[in-house]
Amino acid sequence: MKELDVRRILYQTEIRKVLKENPRQRVVDELELSRGEVRVDLAVIGDILHGYEIKSEKDNLERLPRQALYYGRVFEKMTLVAHERHVEEAVKIVPGNWGLIAVGKRDGKPYANEIWPARLSYELDPLALAQLLWRDEALELMEYFDLDHGLKSKPRKVLWQKLASALTLEQLKTFVCFKLRTRKGWKRPKRVKLLEEFS
Repeated sequence: MKELDVRRILYQTEIRKVLKENPRQRVVDELELSRGEVRVDLAVIGDILHGYEIKSEKDNLERLPRQALYYGRVFEKMTLVAHERHVEEAVKIVPGNWGLIAVGKRDGKPYANEIWPARLSYELDPLALAQLLWRDEALELMEYFDLDHGLKSKPRKVLWQKLASALTLEQLKTFVCFKLRTRKGWKRPKRVKLLEEFS
């Protein structure tokens, strides 16, 4: 079972259910975090950010501990979607608040089995959240809170740091979720063309 197979199962089960519950949410494949340090396989953006990391049958879990550190800074909820052969090892690696969905085949048919749901994390990093904003989005937020004096020509790194230090986590999270949900001109990965099936 390849990564694309697992992604398809995820869309047909969990993501279909999530979008039915709240159609306002946006699904983004391969969202870059921390200035491109890592990329989460799938993000659902509503009033919170919920990330999904996929581990297919051919994957290994070597990168998962490092990925978990980055994901924990941004996602209030995080779910590992792992081929059944990884489940026993994954349980020992992922943080306790992560959700876990096992995927595989039974009688030749693909299945997804939620072992446990994701729970909210309260350890978000304001700077990591701010880094999800494009430069013009960061400036828009700074102007709203009158934080942009003398900073309009500064690099985005400076803007992100100012936002992270000046705003509450709730203010920052609310704006980031809104901007990601409504953002135009977002390049979609060429190899992922599944969203059309569910829009």
